[in-house]
Amino acid sequence: MVNPLKKVKRLFQKTKSVKLSSPAKDSILALIVGIIVAAAAVLGIIRKFEFIYLDNMFRLRGEGAVNENIIIVGIDDKSLEILGRWPWPREYHASFLQIINQYDPRFVIFDILFPETDPGGDAALASVAQEAKNLYLASYFVLREGSESLPPEVDRNVPKLPYLSYDPADKDEFVEATEITLPVKRLEEAAKSSTVINAPHDIDGAIRHVLLVIEFNGKVYPTVSLQLACDYLDVNISDVRLESGSVILPLKEGDIRIPIDSQGRMVLNFKGPITVFKQYSFIQILHDYNRALKDGRESILENFRDKIVFVGQTATGSVDLRIMPFSNLYPAVGVHATALGNILDRDLMRKTPLTGNIFIIILSSLALGLSLKKGRKLLTNLGLMLGLFLSFAAFSFILFSFFRIWIYTFSPLLAILLTYVAVSISHFEAVRYEKKILENELMIAMTIQQSFLPKTFPAVPFLEFAARCDSAKHVGGDLYDFVKLEGDKIGIAIGDVSGKGVPAALYMARAISELRSVSRTVSDAAETLKTINNIFSTEGMEKSFITMQYLTFDMSKKNKTVFSNGGHNTLLHFIKEKNKVEEIDTEGGMPIGVMDGIDFDNKEISFARGDILFLYSDGISEAMDKRRRQFGIERMIKIIIDNSHMNAEKIMSKMYDEVAVFSKGVPQHDDMTVVIIKAI
Repeated sequence: MVNPLKKVKRLFQKTKSVKLSSPAKDSILALIVGIIVAAAAVLGIIRKFEFIYLDNMFRLRGEGAVNENIIIVGIDDKSLEILGRWPWPREYHASFLQIINQYDPRFVIFDILFPETDPGGDAALASVAQEAKNLYLASYFVLREGSESLPPEVDRNVPKLPYLSYDPADKDEFVEATEITLPVKRLEEAAKSSTVINAPHDIDGAIRHVLLVIEFNGKVYPTVSLQLACDYLDVNISDVRLESGSVILPLKEGDIRIPIDSQGRMVLNFKGPITVFKQYSFIQILHDYNRALKDGRESILENFRDKIVFVGQTATGSVDLRIMPFSNLYPAVGVHATALGNILDRDLMRKTPLTGNIFIIILSSLALGLSLKKGRKLLTNLGLMLGLFLSFAAFSFILFSFFRIWIYTFSPLLAILLTYVAVSISHFEAVRYEKKILENELMIAMTIQQSFLPKTFPAVPFLEFAARCDSAKHVGGDLYDFVKLEGDKIGIAIGDVSGKGVPAALYMARAISELRSVSRTVSDAAETLKTINNIFSTEGMEKSFITMQYLTFDMSKKNKTVFSNGGHNTLLHFIKEKNKVEEIDTEGGMPIGVMDGIDFDNKEISFARGDILFLYSDGISEAMDKRRRQFGIERMIKIIIDNSHMNAEKIMSKMYDEVAVFSKGVPQHDDMTVVIIKAI
């Protein structure tokens, strides 16, 4: 990225030789700064910072009311704990739909893909859906990337998806899809409709926009929020009009005009975290219904009458969690619910066109350039700059909060600052060197964080080790470690810090440090996790947690190991004698740092020659292909069994190779870590 300040300095040096008055030089320099910042905004170089500023305005504005006709039913941690690991048998969804339809909800939307058949479950769900006539099932488009061509073998038949009466060749460069994942045919035919649940993120990985329309096979299809709004308001999709910058829903009492950009995206007007919606858990609905039948009392399901009910995953660690202004763990189902609520309430954000933002940037820079005077006291010029800076920030916030207008704010504020720096070049030099020092310190911190992962393994005659950690970003939150314990013991840990980037990396470094410190005095696996959990629960970062597995080997008992789990994945144990892999977990234990005073359990594992213990983070099991299918534990187990005759290093390489082939063309979405222990 070109540093705009360097360009400003060079241009400033050139203006020294020109015989102009000081105000004229300042105005020219301000104009140059404004043009450079505007160009950076047009090219997207500083767009990420506009998004960050927008997030801060949402948080500063605070929480607001959402549409009372929208309800979210979450598949949360408690539901998974009681009903079992995801995915559930489809009969569960059929029973749920049958229960809530007794209370006449207007629509029920499953924000869950059902692309693979479940013969018995499909029949049950299809039967209930056909009778209810209110069920929407999720479809998912694979979106085109760059100049990628459409594969000719793709089946483009999408009979249950309504589309708009619009020729994509007319105008606007809507996002185009190359493939589609539909529900299984039996469910698709039984449901009221299929609906598109794509919710792509912005360049920094956060959700602030939602696609309202997607082009596929020469047609323009509405996504879930637009489709539901039309159905709720009795607007025929074919009557929806697409004009430059707007989607228009024709109504007798007045059209709803939804502002969109050239890609068909609407800016989401978030009202707060997911808790601002009426929200129930899946298992809560089932329990309340059973109690109501038994006791004859009124059920919470009475609240569902004539409501729009979204059903989606909200559990911690779900792949459907997103980053948004109010939370780093926001369920995707909330994105669609927010968009629908914005449309129904006509509470819509309007984004200033790019040309208008360019004008505002240049005008802000020129205004300060004309105000600064040579010979004034430094504090006077500084006061003028701060006055303009704060006035513009307040003006943009008023537009945002009261008029629902989003104008670029970071870019004009940056132009004001750079104009001041360009005119006061000595200050600029100090800022430049200070920034360089800070960058160097961050690079050193990143190197130190990476050095925490061990480069060598303990020398154990009857054990063979392999370990590898690939971060999704430059630094990550996954960890593994080998520690020497009291006596003739070693400890082996693997963990996953919530979140990504530098905060997760620093938290990971601290986790390894605490593990090594605690293991000096505690050799029991469960007690080690309990001690670390108590430390992080009282002294950790808010809304951050760590999942961790910890194993201890007593080298005097080489056929035994002790395993304890703190909310991490199951341990995979290949048993050579049976030529099979067993998933091992403990009875108790939750993620580290969530709550203090939690007890963890030990589990003893028999470990014979040729056996393999496979530890992994969910970046491996949840790696996805272009159709959003997960790599899955079954594939992992097959790879372990098929390659069990190899050494630990080759088994690990084979696992990473297979994940790479499976996920080809899809960016790595999570850190991937593997630790393998093989008895030899």
